[in-house]
Amino acid sequence: MTRVKISLVILSVMLGTSVFFGILINGKCRDFIGRTETIWELYDSGNHEGACEEAREFEEKWEDFRKYSSVMINNEKLTEIDRISARVIYLAEGDSEELHSELMELRHMVEALKKSEMPVLESIF
Repeated sequence: MTRVKISLVILSVMLGTSVFFGILINGKCRDFIGRTETIWELYDSGNHEGACEEAREFEEKWEDFRKYSSVMINNEKLTEIDRISARVIYLAEGDSEELHSELMELRHMVEALKKSEMPVLESIF
């Protein structure tokens, strides 16, 4: 009977941790998607300095998020987003025409990350 109780406690902790990180990742991904839209809106309106500053803030927030999310998320997904988010700063500073396509790719990758981390019945069973 003791083994059953210990097993239930371990299972509960694992489920609780999974739900907590799922909610956290969902919220952070929504924030990152909003930041990509803000960067493009600032850049498109001619506020290149504001876009560069927002891109730097995105990079800082992403690095903070990456530190604790790498425990629960596949590192390959995070590395690809790292690569693109680092490019966004330089593209915004250099007035590059590729900024919009990189921001769209970054947005789609963050959306894919968000969707892949949400538990659904098909992925559980």
